[in-house]
Amino acid sequence: MKQPVTPETAHSTNRAAALRGLARSVFLNVICTYGVYRLLEPHFDSRSLVPLAVSGLLPLFGLIYGVVRQGALDIIGLFAAEDIAVALVALCLAHSPMGALVGRSLQNAVLGVLFAGSVLIKRPIMLYVARQFVTGNEAAGKERFDKMAAHADAQNTYRTMTWIWAAVLFAKSVVSVVIALTFSTKQYLILSPLWAYSSDVGLIWWSFYYGYSKLGHYAKDAAAEAQGIKGPAMQNGT
Repeated sequence: MKQPVTPETAHSTNRAAALRGLARSVFLNVICTYGVYRLLEPHFDSRSLVPLAVSGLLPLFGLIYGVVRQGALDIIGLFAAEDIAVALVALCLAHSPMGALVGRSLQNAVLGVLFAGSVLIKRPIMLYVARQFVTGNEAAGKERFDKMAAHADAQNTYRTMTWIWAAVLFAKSVVSVVIALTFSTKQYLILSPLWAYSSDVGLIWWSFYYGYSKLGHYAKDAAAEAQGIKGPAMQNGT
């Protein structure tokens, strides 16, 4: 006998799909990329760009696959590819260890430009970040999410979130450059990740809190729809 769909089971199914999609992305773009780099690194000179370049192909392939086969952009893959690309350019142009560290510290500034530019072309990146995290790029979940994202309040929310991310990313880059210019290489390798991860946690927490405070009623309406009950937004015909 087929089990009835309830808000709890619908939410559980959506969350499981999102987690599966997120896990696949993290495995490919973070774990596999790092693994390939560590496997190749001992076989090349310490200044060689080959390990970094080859490991960067995985996020690139992931991006192409997502766009061609799934019709969706893998945001984690995009960030990973950008990170590796900036690191490659920094290593190519730098004439000293400090120069390489300063170049790598500009990674967040490059991301900030991408975030700001996405708002100007009316494609705020945070909308696509939210879609991937909420739906795992599953087809059914994307359809529901896109209907919600078409509303004016959702568009304003994602524009605001993207502007905030752009501003914080620029600030993160400035602090990282100061650390690179002020401390030794060993100290940088400790302080910079601590600063990056702690600020990322704060930014992500704010994003979840702000996004849910503005758009959480759509999730409640989706749960009500699963029961055949019209929520406020549905009753208003939006």
